[in-house]
Amino acid sequence: MQNKDIQDKDILFENLMVEFLSGSISDENKIVLFALTEESEIYAQAYKERVKLNALLHVPMFEAQKQDKIGEFRKNLKKNQVKRKANGWLVYLRNTAAILLLMSSASLGTLFIYAYSEKNADTTFYETVVPFGSQTKIMLPDGSIAVLNSGSILKYPLSFGKKERDVFLEGEGYFEISKDQSKAFQVYAGEVKVRVTGTKFNICSYQEDQSIEVNLIEGSVDVIALNQSMNLKPNEKAVYSHVSGELVRLPSESYKAALWTTGKLSFVNTSFVDILKDIERKYNIKIHVESKRVQNESFSGSINLTMPLKDIFNFIDVDHKYIFERTGDVIILKDR
Repeated sequence: MQNKDIQDKDILFENLMVEFLSGSISDENKIVLFALTEESEIYAQAYKERVKLNALLHVPMFEAQKQDKIGEFRKNLKKNQVKRKANGWLVYLRNTAAILLLMSSASLGTLFIYAYSEKNADTTFYETVVPFGSQTKIMLPDGSIAVLNSGSILKYPLSFGKKERDVFLEGEGYFEISKDQSKAFQVYAGEVKVRVTGTKFNICSYQEDQSIEVNLIEGSVDVIALNQSMNLKPNEKAVYSHVSGELVRLPSESYKAALWTTGKLSFVNTSFVDILKDIERKYNIKIHVESKRVQNESFSGSINLTMPLKDIFNFIDVDHKYIFERTGDVIILKDR
């Protein structure tokens, strides 16, 4: 009977690996697969070898531009890890060997997943990298949902610890956290930490932005930045300024901050420059601003991201004050 059980697990593992490597695995089956790798060193080693082989087979299929993007992401991550050490935050993924899995999806673009194993620990960590022009949804080990926006990175363990559930975000993510009073869920995003037990919220923490913004949609969260902290209620947001180092609380229609998960961008008195940054990420383009007027412009409204890029610019520029000249993936914005 014992041999039959082992045989059944072997078959289950093989079937799940086929689904995982093809990108067709469901969230539920992904949890089962990860549980098998945690349970058995044999499965864990087989998983690593298969993922590595799959990466080697698929690397030539990806354009040099996308490889350059990965290089940029890796440089940014190293900078962030140094910053976290300086701040005395939890540091992990030390002395690691990275295995790269590349998967292609017509709807999500190219999704990059790194699997890490520490030399002195049994835990495996994953790092999901979402290139510009894409977004993806993942289920975390505790059943919590994370939706990652274009140009974002999320690092998380295969299984959470006994006291806390820690993840690291660079970019923008919408979270629906499974309730667990015994284990606080903590998101580290640059200089900001968000601590919750069960709630819905959105974090925007791109390196190139001047601030980090946390919008609370449902429940309650504690937002901590260096020696400052505050507790948010629904329809409030916390904004941390990289320039001043100040953390402030503001009223907010918080659900609008997460509209990007439904294919829309919503802005309330947002600077035109910041809107252009969002458009760059969403459409995987570069916008060079040669307009002085843009710096003083702001915009309120919603943009449907299913619209062609030309229509989006016409929608924003209702007064026809600008000229948008496009060459390939580069757009130059000028005054008329």
